[in-house]
Formats: sequence, structure tokens, C-alpha cells
Amino acid sequence: MPQSFSQPPDWSCKPGGWDTTGTREVFPSTSPLGIPDLMPQTFTDLPLEFRLLPYRSKRSRDVRDLCHFYLDDYRFETTWNRPNAAVNHLRRYWAALTPDFSLYPQWPAVVNQWNIYRSRWLGRWWQSQGLRVIPTVNWSDKASFAYCFDGIPRDQIVSIGVPDTRRTHVVERYRAGVETMCERLQPSLVIVYGRSPVEIGAPALEIEPDWHRLRGVSRRPQAGRKQSCSGRVRIN
Repeated sequence: MPQSFSQPPDWSCKPGGWDTTGTREVFPSTSPLGIPDLMPQTFTDLPLEFRLLPYRSKRSRDVRDLCHFYLDDYRFETTWNRPNAAVNHLRRYWAALTPDFSLYPQWPAVVNQWNIYRSRWLGRWWQSQGLRVIPTVNWSDKASFAYCFDGIPRDQIVSIGVPDTRRTHVVERYRAGVETMCERLQPSLVIVYGRSPVEIGAPALEIEPDWHRLRGVSRRPQAGRKQSCSGRVRIN
């Protein structure tokens, strides 16, 4: 159960630019930074065929849709600033991935840590509201490995987004993150948003990003990879 604590009367609303969303409830944590622990969830009823749709998608929805946040941050900042409205929207989906707040090597570590905290806090809060939640795993460089996996249970379904892999150093950072994620989390399934340039050391499903289809980006089938069509994936 989340811990509750009282705040000074003057803090009943935001003091200046401070957002109190993530301090009104403090969830259990095994992280040195207090990053909330997500509750383990086993999805035995995961649809055999599902669609991965962006947050606040205008398209028709059905019980097989999963909501993702592989978008520019400003498009889903309301999940943090207006959490109740976001939960009401997310109830339309079968499950929600946790927000993919940006992490960058050039940013101060505390900024990246805050974005990891926000993602886990929202995921844990969504779970408390009865939503199915799939952790989105994100990292910047090796220094971020000290905290970027905090709060994610082992042996779970997780999701990752593939970055722009046209630059060699980005591919190497991505490879290091994938290898460390698989070693520490031992995921039962990795939902990959995009075409991974490296092998995933765990069961994985690749999903074609919407912008690939819209811009006509071709994907060459590769042996051993499960293929998707228009964001649909069939799990065998």
C-alpha cells in the first residue's frame, strides 16, 4: 500500500512550478533512489493478436489494443500533470505501457533519474487503479544502468523502443542496454517497437512503428524474426 503523509496547507496546490503528483503517494521501493516498485503482473490472457497504438490515438479501439508512449514527451506530459484524466483514457485499452520519458547521456543524471521515477510512479499508480501495466525499459548510457532498471520485476513482459540506429555509437549504447536488461530482468517477452539492429536475448516480438508505414519505410524480413503488419502482431 502507498504511504500517505500530510503536506503544509499552502501546498494543497502547486507552489510555483512544483508538481506534487509524485509526492502525494510514496509507493514501496527497493531502489536507493526511491523509484517505485511495479507489482508483478502475469498476463495469461494476453490477446493472441493485438495492436500497439499511441497514447490518445484517434483510431477505433477494441479490447486487444495496447497503449504505447513512443512519442515526443510533450504529447504525453498530461499523464503526469493530469493523472486522473489520463487513467480514464487508458481504461479503453487492454493494457498500457509505462510512459517513455526521454533519457539523454548529456543530461544531468538527476534529470534522467526523475524521468525514470515518473515513469515507474505512474505505472505503479495505474496498477493501483486496476490497469494492466507493461513496463517500458529505457536507458541512456552505461551510467544510467545504475538506476534505469529499478522497480521492474524480473520474468515479466516488457517493452523497448529502437532508437535511430544510423550512428554506430547509438547502436552500441542500444546493444549494451539490451544485454544488461536481459541479464538483470530476464524478461518473459520483449515487445520491440521498431526493428532491432541486434539480437534480443529473450523471446521478442517486433512491431512496425506507425511512422514507418506512413512514410513508406520498407522492412526486409529477416530469418528468425517474427514479422508484423500495420502494427499487428500474432503471438504463436
